[in-house]
Amino acid sequence: MDPASWTGLAAFVLYLAASLMVLRRLRSDTPGNKSLLLALGLAAVGMHAVCLWMTTVTPEGVRLGLFPMASMITGTGAALVAITSLTRRIEWVSALVFPLSALSIPPLLWVDSGYSPHEMAHGMALHVLLSVLAYAVLAIAAAQSLLLLTQHRQLKSGHIRGVMRVFPPIQVMETMLFELLWAGAILLTAAIITGFVYLDDIFAQRVAHKTVLTLFAWGLFVTLLAGRHFLGWRAVTAIRLTLTGFVVLVIAFFGSQLVLEYIVGR
Repeated sequence: MDPASWTGLAAFVLYLAASLMVLRRLRSDTPGNKSLLLALGLAAVGMHAVCLWMTTVTPEGVRLGLFPMASMITGTGAALVAITSLTRRIEWVSALVFPLSALSIPPLLWVDSGYSPHEMAHGMALHVLLSVLAYAVLAIAAAQSLLLLTQHRQLKSGHIRGVMRVFPPIQVMETMLFELLWAGAILLTAAIITGFVYLDDIFAQRVAHKTVLTLFAWGLFVTLLAGRHFLGWRAVTAIRLTLTGFVVLVIAFFGSQLVLEYIVGR
């Protein structure tokens, strides 16, 4: 087995171990060993990063296809969650992010995906980096909105059940959601701007749909943040627009990339 497979397998196992530990902590409503959980999460992220480097940076260029990009985004999300857990208790988010990161590794290793440009200009590299960060933060925001939706429904029914009993108050969950949305919207704005500046033709036929959908998603996030600031929009509206915007982003990149790579054979 090659080194990339070994590091990927190690990251997969560490992510699963961290996920099981998170679920156990949530079920038992006890603090548990926070240091061990943090160590597992950071070790998984480290191994994932090494695996990504070995599999995406090749002598022929950089692989930026469907599965490499998906793994970059989930790995970045896992890194952000692990780092944030140093100052906040956010196990409920890592319980969703860590398993997704684990699931992104097998196709990264064993499914042929992506293209390898011989050289990547600095501007293009900056655009890709900002795009990955924006997707990662907004993916965490989408996960947070799903948990907030569950919490909202249980509060409305008057019965708080299961792991939801250990969640922070709904006001705190809502505040955290909007913090993530602000960060994600800023990163997405920067990614769009660098795309217009550094890409030759951002509305070329093969990427026009991706550009239009991304701009539409950006408009949804900006509308939501403006509605929050000026009109006081709360949980239900925030959840709907967050999930809608993220689904549009997923279709913009992953849907179009799936079609280009595996249906029309680009």
